[in-house]
Amino acid sequence: MPSALKPRLLLPEALAALRQAPVVGILGARQSGKTTLAAQLAKKTKRETLRLDLESPRSLDRLTDPEDFLHRHRDKLVIIDEVQRMPQLFPLLRSLVDGDRRPGRFLLLGSSSPEIVRRSAESLAGRIMYLDLHPFCLHEVARNDRDKLWLRGGFPRAFLAPSDASAFTWSHNYLRNIVERDLPLLGLNADPRGTRAMLAMLATVNGQPLNMNLIAKSIGMSGPTIKRYLTYFESACITTVLPSYHMNLRKRLTSAPKVYYADSGLLHGQLRVDGIEQLRTGIAAGPSWEGFVIQQVRAWLGWRAELFYFRTHDGSELDLIIAQGLRPKAAIEIKTTNSPVLSKGNHLAFEAVRAPVQLVLTPTAEDHAYTKGIEVCSMNTLWQKLDAALR
Repeated sequence: MPSALKPRLLLPEALAALRQAPVVGILGARQSGKTTLAAQLAKKTKRETLRLDLESPRSLDRLTDPEDFLHRHRDKLVIIDEVQRMPQLFPLLRSLVDGDRRPGRFLLLGSSSPEIVRRSAESLAGRIMYLDLHPFCLHEVARNDRDKLWLRGGFPRAFLAPSDASAFTWSHNYLRNIVERDLPLLGLNADPRGTRAMLAMLATVNGQPLNMNLIAKSIGMSGPTIKRYLTYFESACITTVLPSYHMNLRKRLTSAPKVYYADSGLLHGQLRVDGIEQLRTGIAAGPSWEGFVIQQVRAWLGWRAELFYFRTHDGSELDLIIAQGLRPKAAIEIKTTNSPVLSKGNHLAFEAVRAPVQLVLTPTAEDHAYTKGIEVCSMNTLWQKLDAALR
């Protein structure tokens, strides 16, 4: 049965941005749905639209004199896809916008390197609103598709594939294209075999505090080389980093960030997981579920809060701290079981962080008090608790 999809979470926010700013930028991983979202936005604005794809020779031909071309289409919503491929457009867009600051003039779509797009767009400061589009998240799929989303990840072509095998075939090809095409375009001049070895190693340590020496020794690379790879992987939206939380705490803390695959389907493709039962019962289940939950929270929160983890050298630890301005709003321990048991280290961490909302997150357990001040909840009820915490 085909999966039922809900509107993208970003749709209302993007519509509001187009009504406020002359330029709106939607950034995200390649093939995360930016072009489809842009088409939906164009339809809802009921504006005449012009779309340019900077990977298309035809679009590039139309931009041989970009100033004249864009001026002639000044009354349209101009959508520019893969905008990071032509950074020289940004000063021109600034000039055009300064001459006519009507909202919703340009919709820019950027993939592969959000940071490059942001740096290139410095000339548009005060004229552009940026929004981040994640792959599908729990709020965009049917409730009974949660395990499917965890297994396959949120990239539309993987999630909507006719079978798990087809989804993982797509994931393998996606990473291959990133390694062989996108990363070199970003400036990573490296042997693809080394890049693949690094990606495979990161899959085995997914969700662990980053240990440069261990990774370097395992795959025969230097620490600086490992760090360089990680920077490029994050730019290409392959991995994401969860920093350590340390605000105003007089404890010896683990300072290394945790590194996760940004999409659970890409992780499972690397680990050769072939189905949901193998995933649930395998050794990767805990770190995979933890990373999946963190990605769902990240997509749902957007700009409203920052995410951290907490760990001390004496064994106190929590999987997720949600903070605003480094003030803890919620502390969460993530469990794969519906009958969770907290360790002494978990209790010590809750006491140390002192977040007003303290949760033990399970897949589907009924909400109930675990101990005084600590509540068990499920993925279904998490969101209203976080809403309350962030008010």
